[in-house]
Amino acid sequence: MNIYRKIADAMQDPSVSAFVEEEKIGLAEVKHIKEAISQKEKQEEFLDLPEGEDAYPFLTYKHSIRDFLRGEYGFDELAEVPKGVDADFAIPCFSIAMIKGIKPQEAAIEIAEAIKKECAFIERAEVTGGYVNIYVDAKALGQETIVSVETLKEHYGASRAGKRAKVVIEYSSPNAAKPMSVGHLRSTIIGESLKKIYEAQGFTVIGIDHVGDFGTQFGKLLYAISQWKDDDAFAKEPVKEMLRLYVKFHEEAKSDPTLEDKGREMFQKLEAGDAKLARQWADLCAVSADDFEKIYAMLGVKIDLLLGESFYQSRIPDVIARCLEKNIAVKNEDGSVAVNFADEEFPSFLLAKKDGSSLYAARDIAAAEFRLEQFDPVKIIYVVGGEQTLHFRQVFKTLGLLGHDAGKFTHDSFGLVSLPEGKMSTREGRVIFLEDLINESIERARKIVAEKNPELTDAEKKEIAEAVGIGAIIYNDLSQSREKNIQFTWDRALSMEGNSAPYLQYAYARAMSIVKKAGDVPVFVKEHIVIEAEQEQKLVRMIARLPEAVQHAQVAGAPHIVATYLNALVQEFSRFYNECPVLTAEGATRETRLHLVRATAQVIKNGLFLLGIRTLDRM
Repeated sequence: MNIYRKIADAMQDPSVSAFVEEEKIGLAEVKHIKEAISQKEKQEEFLDLPEGEDAYPFLTYKHSIRDFLRGEYGFDELAEVPKGVDADFAIPCFSIAMIKGIKPQEAAIEIAEAIKKECAFIERAEVTGGYVNIYVDAKALGQETIVSVETLKEHYGASRAGKRAKVVIEYSSPNAAKPMSVGHLRSTIIGESLKKIYEAQGFTVIGIDHVGDFGTQFGKLLYAISQWKDDDAFAKEPVKEMLRLYVKFHEEAKSDPTLEDKGREMFQKLEAGDAKLARQWADLCAVSADDFEKIYAMLGVKIDLLLGESFYQSRIPDVIARCLEKNIAVKNEDGSVAVNFADEEFPSFLLAKKDGSSLYAARDIAAAEFRLEQFDPVKIIYVVGGEQTLHFRQVFKTLGLLGHDAGKFTHDSFGLVSLPEGKMSTREGRVIFLEDLINESIERARKIVAEKNPELTDAEKKEIAEAVGIGAIIYNDLSQSREKNIQFTWDRALSMEGNSAPYLQYAYARAMSIVKKAGDVPVFVKEHIVIEAEQEQKLVRMIARLPEAVQHAQVAGAPHIVATYLNALVQEFSRFYNECPVLTAEGATRETRLHLVRATAQVIKNGLFLLGIRTLDRM
């Protein structure tokens, strides 16, 4: 049961204060989350997960190279391997050449000769200009990597590097009384993926849905309900009826400006605790939260804590008082309260309006302090659109002036998502409902599945269509840098040809089909792994890189790093599949290739899990 439903139920007793009840229920939810975290951490003590950078063969080799460079030359810089070069690592030698007063190529020759003698896992070190390109022993890498995959299975790629430090991620955060639109898609799926990636790196993550459930807009909605509510429409589709009423209020206000004052007066009554309005408000928010949960279930999103802006109301007077006391804020002649930065780095902003009503900056500050107090996180991440960049810089600066560590707060911004014009547009094309987009994608996927696999049962077609259709939406977004504006197109999202969810999901299904046809895969014996063919070497090198990709994605807050890695892995797997027969091979070669196929399937599954995308054994 969502928090608003509990508030609405409690308010059947006229003596109950909505916001007092909300605070009590919210604190009980937080207590439950803390208990769940404690229990989970105890359970995971038994998991033999790697500790960090030294955990996996590829990362161990990388760490050894850096140790050598640091000890012998005083630097540990590695560069991206140039395109067209099959090396595992690249050492740029320009800075050390400058220090030594020699040419970069001369420095590279010296380093190549020295590192080959020091690191036994290096097969060869080649000099290209001012770079040393390092090639590791593919057989040793393959054996150790497949040991890791076979041992860790669904945990391959994970580590304890975060040491269970707590991270709070605020994401999705739709507005109550409005349907979730495509505009909420990016925050929701980026935030969910970041949560999984941080957890895979050993952090304890609390995902928070900071619902927009307060402000003058609710006074306007409550007034509109009192005047124009269609009971039949509300009973059938309550959230869409609320949107219609909100839009109607603004349309009517164009010809009757006094409605704006009536909306403000209604909100002031709600904020002051009017029992009847508060009960209505709780009912509206409860219906909205149910609607959000339906969308989250479709997307496979599991948020830990849903708390609206209203939850922090009781804390705002103290926030404002401390800002005034510390001369962070001033009270203006009209009664409003504004933060003015002494260094003029940012423009001033309001914490409260002249009528005393709080603004969302004050609620964000109160929410941040609550999260620090309750969870003691090392980081609080806000997955919110780039248009809010100034707002968060102002809020973080104010939190710093209040005595908090401003470095704990991060705004992982993202660009806009746009869609071609089409039948899903409503309200003159300004709102595209997220549920409509999801259903459209599932239906398009169903038609593709039915065309390619007509022999499947209806239940199988439905399962595949949902996994493919929803995966297509998620991957289309997460495969691109979150900071860029992106466009959703059906042809790209549902493509089977490459860099799409269906392409990756099909590769997984193909790998599982090979394993199934093989019958019993031989029990893994490290010494039986013989990596010889060039395409075997390339594939095992890609399999070895998942832990590095996860690590980079966490540090950069960039799920697209995992998506890019998976696309490259599947391309290598496709070449391996075409060039290296598996089922018709014999002896150690067959055994090696079967384990490579099974390892590839596991890595695809683990990577797609981090993106929030399901895999299927058959497509």
